[in-house]
Amino acid sequence: MAVAGTDIVTRIAELSDDAFAAFCEDIAGMFGVEMRCERRQMQTLPVRGLRDHFKKLVVVHLSKADGALDGTFHLVFDQGGLFVLSGVIVMLPETRIIEEAKRGSIEDATNLQDAAREVGNLLVGSWDRIFREECPGHQHFVKTSTFIGKPWDKPEQIELQANTEVAVVLYEMAIEPYPPFTCAAVFPTALLDRFGQAKPPAEPAPPEAPNKPQDAVPAKPVEPSAPVVAQKPAGPAAPPKPAEPVISQKPTEPVAPAASGSPAPDSPGKVQAGEKPATARIEAKAVPPQTPQPAAAKDGDIPSSAPADLANGSNGVISPGRRSPSIDVGLLPSELATVEGGVAPRPAGLSFLDSAYIQSVPQPGLAEVLSQRASDIMEKDVVWAGPEETVQDVIAKMQQHNVGYVLIGVNGVLEGLVSNSNILGAVSLYLRPMFAKWRRPQDDATLGVKVKWIMSRPVRTVRPDATLAGMIESMRRCGGRCLPVVDAKGAVQGMVTVFDILLRILESDKSMSWQGRPPQAPPLMI
Repeated sequence: MAVAGTDIVTRIAELSDDAFAAFCEDIAGMFGVEMRCERRQMQTLPVRGLRDHFKKLVVVHLSKADGALDGTFHLVFDQGGLFVLSGVIVMLPETRIIEEAKRGSIEDATNLQDAAREVGNLLVGSWDRIFREECPGHQHFVKTSTFIGKPWDKPEQIELQANTEVAVVLYEMAIEPYPPFTCAAVFPTALLDRFGQAKPPAEPAPPEAPNKPQDAVPAKPVEPSAPVVAQKPAGPAAPPKPAEPVISQKPTEPVAPAASGSPAPDSPGKVQAGEKPATARIEAKAVPPQTPQPAAAKDGDIPSSAPADLANGSNGVISPGRRSPSIDVGLLPSELATVEGGVAPRPAGLSFLDSAYIQSVPQPGLAEVLSQRASDIMEKDVVWAGPEETVQDVIAKMQQHNVGYVLIGVNGVLEGLVSNSNILGAVSLYLRPMFAKWRRPQDDATLGVKVKWIMSRPVRTVRPDATLAGMIESMRRCGGRCLPVVDAKGAVQGMVTVFDILLRILESDKSMSWQGRPPQAPPLMI
């Protein structure tokens, strides 16, 4: 491998060290365990060589990278890692985790596949966070799939070929009191060869050179539907050589067609009449194409808020193929109505449009709303419950505070989350009033179940600087409707629910108004 390639592999290994360390910190904080990770070696080998390091069952998390690292890489755990991490996630008995880590079968692993996928989500989330902080040009990681089995006989199952050369960074990871296990980050060398190389942007079309009086350049042919500004050729045998078109600044002045032969140099304000009347054109000065520079707006200039078709079009004319009519962006609404309707200038009946237009305040765009931070929209007063409390206790708290989510933990350490859906899924259907006459003692017993057995865990969280757009994407990918907000030390600062997000989006529309908040707690069980 070349020297540059060696430097890249070294840098990727350093990022992998930090990413696995962050994952260990996340798991330790969520589940109250001691976890460590140490790098053992780094090497380049064909995919079939991975069999020497992973001889039994493995779990492979395929991750799609965008940005500085652009492509698919693999995070691999051996059989011990598969069963230990999945067992810790679902709180299996210690003896069972140790037994399955040694002699677990594919059937045992299949029973834990949901937990294994959740481990992969947490892992890729930790990697994504570290690369965002330490790798310039990184955009994001997305876990595309999780494979459980023995892939080395048919590596196509994990989108690799037996002879594909890969850079492998091997680690030893351990969670007390379980035996250590092996994991690795696997990067195809073809992926690393492109590391840090930005995708080439699309080349813009070269601007037309400005016309010179002594050397006119023939205009490019345009579609018949577009307004064409051209000069009539001198004779049938001579090719057309139009001068640079100049738009008249007097919309009410009739436009006369150019006479045969070359135009007189003292008549630059006359243009060839197109298919549309002259009053339907943008009144702007024709300027030579050049790199736009910030400048104060002048009469007749196209404002920066105008559509791209107007701002980029030649001489202020909408490009061919567009259906939008050409308009004078400098006109007031009543003047625009006059032009479009063909009525007398500035009728008194339309003047109210001008005052409304001048006094209106621009509404914040969707991009502005989606850039809001979690710290700005989160609910700071969150409701807590202990893991030993019962379902009935949590229902009472939800009713008291009108919330649909309760954080589970002790002394501010987040252990799980109970939602309205968790409650309704845990209690008997016959506790609802409509089924009261069939209610039995065993139905009441479901209210006494401890919430630690029904809570969702691990809990997906966000940092205070997470954007609203990022939180929407997290909810879309992972299916949750609530994201606790935690700081760098894992302390809960607040909570953002799907209701908070919808409220901020609706608040951007000033035409809507409401008060209060909709009920979020589950129905009372009587």
